[in-house]
Amino acid sequence: MQSPNEKPHYSGHRQRLRNKFLSDPKSISNHELLEMLLFYAFLRKDTKPTAKALLHRFKSLKEMISADRGDLKKVNGVGESTAILLSLVHEISNRMLLEKISESAAVMSAAHVVDYYKNALGQAKKEQLRVMFLNNRNKLISEEIMQEGTVNNTAVYPREIVQRALEHGAGAIIMVHNHPSGDPTPSKQDIIMTKMISDIVGKLDIVLLDHIIISKTGTVSLKEQGII
Repeated sequence: MQSPNEKPHYSGHRQRLRNKFLSDPKSISNHELLEMLLFYAFLRKDTKPTAKALLHRFKSLKEMISADRGDLKKVNGVGESTAILLSLVHEISNRMLLEKISESAAVMSAAHVVDYYKNALGQAKKEQLRVMFLNNRNKLISEEIMQEGTVNNTAVYPREIVQRALEHGAGAIIMVHNHPSGDPTPSKQDIIMTKMISDIVGKLDIVLLDHIIISKTGTVSLKEQGII
């Protein structure tokens, strides 16, 4: 039994990891980096087993950070507080990427926004439609979730998209939605809906710059495919 004055076995390990990180952050492995993050969820616990269990379950830091809280809590040793901590990291990374887009002089194509949406939607279990509203110089005004549907369908209401575009005084929009199935290939419904919205907003002098489909396995730009 550990005496009251004896330090826990992981105490020295934590300090060694901190020193290693402060000396050379790039020398820290992924599981060590995750161990250190978990220090702030477990103040008095060896975090190595939990870090290794998380990486074993999700295979990469990216998949783990973007995982659903419910899936995170299925990992042994992960409770609500830890799941929230990891979700906070994901949300912070999303906002940093969106800030980068907001600071861009102009947003013109999928290349400008794909990293943000792969991070935000790549692991999502439900289909979601988001729209970027841009001014006449193609600078981001706002990015909004327009619809969130089931795993295989999103009800798209062109009137709501048009209404928000007019409220923002937008000169252009970019539509993005995810395919939780993993296949980013546009469906017949995706193509019909894209052409319909392009036609509707075009009559109001608003340009649909692109419609991007995101999945775990890749992305597809309907503009690059010549559909828009």
